[in-house]
Amino acid sequence: MTKPYTDHIYDSLPAEYRSGDKGLFLYRMLSLFGDELAGVEDTVDAIRDRLSPERAPEEFLPWLSSWVALVLDETWAVEKRRRLIREALDLYRWRGTIRGLRSFVEIYTGLTPEIVESFNACWQVGVRSTVGEDTKVYEPDGDPHCFSVLVNSFEELTPHEKQKVIEIVEREKPAHTKVIHYGWVAKFWQVGVRSTVGIDAKVGG
Repeated sequence: MTKPYTDHIYDSLPAEYRSGDKGLFLYRMLSLFGDELAGVEDTVDAIRDRLSPERAPEEFLPWLSSWVALVLDETWAVEKRRRLIREALDLYRWRGTIRGLRSFVEIYTGLTPEIVESFNACWQVGVRSTVGEDTKVYEPDGDPHCFSVLVNSFEELTPHEKQKVIEIVEREKPAHTKVIHYGWVAKFWQVGVRSTVGIDAKVGG
């Protein structure tokens, strides 16, 4: 059983003050402060929990995220917000890169997107020549600083979640680049819904 906090205070006094009637009086007097001081000590002991993205109370997360200059979206599930804080420094390191975009979207959706850069999607026999795998059948707009974002999910993501993915990419991508296509890729072909080779459908076994 945990020792009452008043006992800790009382036991720390010199023996002279803990003897006889004087001791009884002091114990009663110290008990007036014992509960209050115990609460203060509990708060101090809990500081390390408040500095942990995994253990901090949910209402504490916005303050914790401010330490890494991160503004949380309160519509995100709390588990995703905790992970975002935990990985914030690594995300800053890769911000504006393909790896950074993939990581940010993966934290929110649980799915790793494919980032297809237009300059790297051209047909080259023997190097990039497998339709739907390493090349695509459509003409980019000619801007070398454009790319497509493909998320391997269609029905799984709600319209709200898809919009959040778009907001994440638009915020985290380099300012001089632009997204020419967002694809919510499924694993099967459906004419008129998922039938753009290299974008939301692929040719393969």
